[in-house]
Amino acid sequence: MFPGMKALRRRIGAVVAVLALALGMVAGLPGPAGAASRAGCLVRTSLGRVQGAPEAGTCSYLGVPYAAPPTGARRFRPPAPPAPWHGVLPATVAKPGCPQDLTDAGGGGVEDCLHVDIWSSRAPGGNKPVMVFLHGGADVYGSAGDSGYDGAELAARGGAIVVGVDYRLGVLGWTELGGLDPRYAGSGDNGLRDQIAALAWVRQHVRSFGGNPRDVTVFGESAGAISIDALLAGHQPERLFSRAVAESGPGYLVHTRDYAQAVASRVLTAGGIRSIGQLDSLTTQQVLLLQQKAQNGLSGLAGAVFFGPYIDGSLVPGPVVDRIAAGSARNVDVMVGTNENETDYFAMFEPAVLNYPLSAYRSFPAVLAARKQQMFDVYAADRPGETEGRVVNAMLTDQLERVPTLRLAEAQSHWRPTYVYQFDWHVPYVEGLPAAQNLGAMHTLELPFVFGNLDLGRVPRGAATVAANRPALTRLSHDMIGAWTSFARSGAPGWPSYTAAVRATRIWDLRPSVQDAPQENERALWNDYSFPDWDFLA
Repeated sequence: MFPGMKALRRRIGAVVAVLALALGMVAGLPGPAGAASRAGCLVRTSLGRVQGAPEAGTCSYLGVPYAAPPTGARRFRPPAPPAPWHGVLPATVAKPGCPQDLTDAGGGGVEDCLHVDIWSSRAPGGNKPVMVFLHGGADVYGSAGDSGYDGAELAARGGAIVVGVDYRLGVLGWTELGGLDPRYAGSGDNGLRDQIAALAWVRQHVRSFGGNPRDVTVFGESAGAISIDALLAGHQPERLFSRAVAESGPGYLVHTRDYAQAVASRVLTAGGIRSIGQLDSLTTQQVLLLQQKAQNGLSGLAGAVFFGPYIDGSLVPGPVVDRIAAGSARNVDVMVGTNENETDYFAMFEPAVLNYPLSAYRSFPAVLAARKQQMFDVYAADRPGETEGRVVNAMLTDQLERVPTLRLAEAQSHWRPTYVYQFDWHVPYVEGLPAAQNLGAMHTLELPFVFGNLDLGRVPRGAATVAANRPALTRLSHDMIGAWTSFARSGAPGWPSYTAAVRATRIWDLRPSVQDAPQENERALWNDYSFPDWDFLA
């Protein structure tokens, strides 16, 4: 889609929706409860009526509350049910996301942020598959309203209902305060509780928007995928969703209890906080400044995983892969995947990342230290002509993302057919440019293809590449949308399932293929490493 067209279409849709709402107020209620008016996208839920905006092939409903505002006495409490409303709830304009750091000078978002954005396919019939998206952002930034997560194209092309979720971030969503006041035990997983509340809301209300509440798929990327891993390790996740897609989010990054307590201690110490009352007295801006202070001095990797879900023994009973191996998700269809060059993402912020020598690879597992050079040599032999820094990043991608993800897939495959993909497409390299201008299939790069917006404006030469290759890239996007929505409908995305014996993997590139055990010699180098829960604060 051309730049600006989506925003223009949404403004036009909002005007049409207002006119339709005015006509509805004159003519009375729409048709049967739960049926979306094709003219005005007006639906009736058990909480009240909701007015959306028509778009090409969809109705969008933006900023619909799934929980009560987490403000005042609810600030560090689990989410409470939303209150019904009178009249018609206008849902034609995106609402702010949850509070988050945006610049060194300040943050954005509002604390009254527990909303969902819904894009409903206007294809005939109901009982459409439902796809609930949990955004990434290191659990400190991001919003369902981000333009890259606009679900209109995915919903329209896939004949689905797409739901984006806003959930509490940073200090407000992921700080365990039980040590400060026992009444707040479990607050370190409030972001996860928000997601659970949103999924429960979807199960209860999505039929009003044309969706099938028994056909819900949760999908997420990065921090959102890590939350999905935590949910899969919980008690009977099938009560919330039937299927799950985790994109670039290894389950080993779900925190331990000790880690969560260390994060809380760092936060409270940074602000000299000794009581819940002190925390409650802080303004939103002061909370964000406290959060920033707590993260000052952390390495890039420690900062990226500082906040997030943790193993509390109840909501998340134990380590993710152990729980999945024991059958916690035996009734859930699972698809997982990673991108070929995940860590290239960080070079957009710190170009030196791609030039790190082997000696600077400090997060390499100590138990494998004797094999470090040997492993490097194997990776280097598979990448003739690559720089030392590129080879180190390939190893780091496998340590942080690919191999742990395959461990989860293997654990789940004992209980249910499980599917694995790898996203390999990237902006073509240009000889002579600095390494940070020649990025591979980095973290997050699959998202513009899954959502169908092909917005690569932040990737070096991304917009020009799309302009020059739109037909081919559109075909790749359509193939991926077809796979994601096929999985949402049936639990089968269109390629063989993954097993330890075959390791069938869908490779996403301009010519998608299925490969058995890609980069197997590299994966096998990690066989003796158990991937314990990492402690990046040590």
